[in-house]
Amino acid sequence: MLIRGMKGLGDCIYQRAFIRQLRGPVFLETPWPELYQDMPHVRCVRPATELRTQAKNIQRHAKWVRPPSGLGTLNIRYGGAGIYNGMRSAFRVQPGVLDLPGFGSPPVTGRYVLVRPVTVRAEWRADARNPLPEYIAAAAAEMRRRGYQVVSVADLQPGHEWALEPLPAADVRYHAGELPVEQLLALLQGAAAVIGGIGWVVPASIAAGVPAWVVCGGQGGYNAPELITDRAMKTSQLTFAVPDNFCRCTERQHTCDKRIANYDQRFAEWADRLPAVV
Repeated sequence: MLIRGMKGLGDCIYQRAFIRQLRGPVFLETPWPELYQDMPHVRCVRPATELRTQAKNIQRHAKWVRPPSGLGTLNIRYGGAGIYNGMRSAFRVQPGVLDLPGFGSPPVTGRYVLVRPVTVRAEWRADARNPLPEYIAAAAAEMRRRGYQVVSVADLQPGHEWALEPLPAADVRYHAGELPVEQLLALLQGAAAVIGGIGWVVPASIAAGVPAWVVCGGQGGYNAPELITDRAMKTSQLTFAVPDNFCRCTERQHTCDKRIANYDQRFAEWADRLPAVV
């Protein structure tokens, strides 16, 4: 079977739960073969992509498998029905466990929180989805006040991807895509908590069992919490901060109302539930 999979890092994490249910060999087009290193029935096929971060990871790998001719093909897509419901239809199976391979020791020691600043990519703008950057910055500042290290990660490049101000205060910054995906995910797996908007940190936090504070922006027609999670997932450690007038649009460029009342208090209550820094 040849699977023309989704190419985003988060999408490829979600896909693991379905691909583990398929009998091998499975030939999978993916920019992220690292995510399937513990699945011996998966053979990774080099995909075509014009997106910068995906292309950078593809270039790291010299060995790709060429699928045999005549294979049946599955094209993986999802829409407004939700990620897992869309993948159920595309894969034609029910998902298994959502998890990740073990990626070893993180590049940071001590007790830390992983933070994803709010960024914009010129190649795939999704301004409507982004949360207000001041909410991420306020959460990072509060965690530093409580004694945690803050580690901020991004892959910024002038003219291609940039962060929105205010940037979160951080003790360690990896903002130039310095971390290969193995170290990035090891960093998440070793974190005391994760803070960010909608994106790859959502499925990665679920898969790793790491508490996450996820700040929603807009574009709720695709990115509402109930559409990016599912009853098959263990999501008890995931907390969404949803705007009061959550916009259910499906537009990437829309002036969604992203304001959240009593945000600081709500975040403090969430942080109080984390184990104390020792």
